[in-house]
Amino acid sequence: MNEEQFFHGLLQDFPQLEGLHAEHVEFYEEFLSHVFLADVVRWAVSLFSEAGQGSTGEAIGLRLINFIEDAYVHGDCAVRELIRVSFVENLPYSGQGGFRIHEHLTGNLRRIFGER
Repeated sequence: MNEEQFFHGLLQDFPQLEGLHAEHVEFYEEFLSHVFLADVVRWAVSLFSEAGQGSTGEAIGLRLINFIEDAYVHGDCAVRELIRVSFVENLPYSGQGGFRIHEHLTGNLRRIFGER
């Protein structure tokens, strides 16, 4: 999976991101993959900050984490680096809002999160 396939799948599986994507392209006048994925992290963190356990928001966040983990496993080097630098590195640290997201990281994401 390359970056184009990754983002196509992301926007297809998470139509809630369409508005964020449109705002991103309008603001930057182009698509900046690292910046957009950092925006996605903030959106995901907000799902875990605002949503209670078992909520629809948390379920969407869990699906997103699974999507990102799968993309890391099946992605090319550029996708793996994108996920490492723009997703995991932008996750909140202990004591920050939305830190609860880290409890749901699996596999490679959990390992990378632990290395930062």
